[in-house]
Amino acid sequence: MKRGVLINVSIVQKMIKRAVIYQLMTNFDEKLKTKEVQLTHRDLSEGTGRAETWFNNSFRNTEDLQISSFLRILAVANVSHKQKTDTEIDGAFLSDIFTSDVLETASAINEVSMENDAHLPDFVRSEKKLFQDLISYWGILSDNNKLDAAEDEVLKEIRKILNPDSDAEQEEDNE
Repeated sequence: MKRGVLINVSIVQKMIKRAVIYQLMTNFDEKLKTKEVQLTHRDLSEGTGRAETWFNNSFRNTEDLQISSFLRILAVANVSHKQKTDTEIDGAFLSDIFTSDVLETASAINEVSMENDAHLPDFVRSEKKLFQDLISYWGILSDNNKLDAAEDEVLKEIRKILNPDSDAEQEEDNE
C-alpha cells in the first residue's frame, strides 16, 4: 500500500477554519433573507458604510471577519429586524447563526491543534463523523476554488484515511 501525503496540523487547522467560516456565513446569509430582516448583501454593505460589494465579497470568499465587522453587520441586521418586527434580534436569532455544528467545528480547530502531524491520521479516524461532515464543506469550498493546492491534497488524504477500502478497490480495478 502506498503511503499518501502526510497531512499537516497547520493545514488541517486552516481547512477547518475555512469550513467554520463557511458555516457561519451561510447561516448568517440565511437569516438575512428571512422576512424579519430582508437584507441584501448590498444593503448590508451600505449599512456598514462599506462599498456595496463588501459583504458579498466577504461571503463568497469566506473571509475571516474581524469581530468589529461582525458586530457592525449584526447592528445593521438588528435595525432592519426592529423596523419589521418592533423587536430587536434575540438569542434565537444568534443561535440560528452560531449553531451546534458551528461550535463543534470551531472546537475541532482546538482539538487538532493539540495533535502532532504523526498522530493526525489516528485523530481523523477517531473523529470519523466530524471529518465526514467537514469533507462535505471542503468539497463545496474545493468546487468553488476556495482551497489551495496543499489543502486539496490534504482533502484527498483525509478521504483516503476515512475510506481506506476505496483505494484498495481502485487498485484492484486498475489491475
